[in-house]
Amino acid sequence: MRASKIVHCVDCNEEFPRKELNRNGRCRSCAMKIIRENMGQLMAREGPHYEKWKEAIKTAAARL
Repeated sequence: MRASKIVHCVDCNEEFPRKELNRNGRCRSCAMKIIRENMGQLMAREGPHYEKWKEAIKTAAARL
């Protein structure tokens, strides 16, 4: 069996086996941090993630 390649998370720079990182190169804890931040902005209805989402909804509605 071949050893898994060790790579660094793009956010926290800790070492992980390649299989433990998502396709964006983030470890599970850094990915969850981004998800929590995104959800917080959507629930508060403010912030860059919310503004981007709002524009995408307007664009999608205009296409109907």
